[in-house]
Amino acid sequence: MRPTLLGVLRTAYVLVAALVVATLLPRLGAEPRWVPDLVLVGVVATAVLRGPVHGALVGLLAGWVVELVPPVGSPLGLAPLVMMLAGLVAGFFRRASSRSSLRAPAALLAAAAVVLVGRLGSAVLAEGSVDLTDGLWRLLVTVLVGGLLLPAFLGLDRALVRRRLG
Repeated sequence: MRPTLLGVLRTAYVLVAALVVATLLPRLGAEPRWVPDLVLVGVVATAVLRGPVHGALVGLLAGWVVELVPPVGSPLGLAPLVMMLAGLVAGFFRRASSRSSLRAPAALLAAAAVVLVGRLGSAVLAEGSVDLTDGLWRLLVTVLVGGLLLPAFLGLDRALVRRRLG
């Protein structure tokens, strides 16, 4: 089993996205509510094209990456489980015969809602309180940014698969 160009690109994207979200955007002064979950966008792009099992696996691996990039804010092991569930949910939006332009954004919205519920649950367990407005703003920003990025990711994925590089 050899790595494909598509697999290498997905891995690089998850690593770079995790680092950008955790280090670069906070250094630029972005408030946490305005920071999109860029890693989730990559998980959803994979899940929409490959299905729930592949989405769950990519989500689990991406969650481990997110958890390893400081600062760790959730209980150990929660990020991989939440991202795995988000990838699984997004994978259910896969339709081989459908080329609907609303399928990927709907999958992103569903996956972002799963991540939001996971983060809210984590906040309640860790701190005993929760700020719902920040979570909803982050969900909105993630869906808006993901709506811009997903078509490019899906197009690149399809092009690499057609050329047998994926």
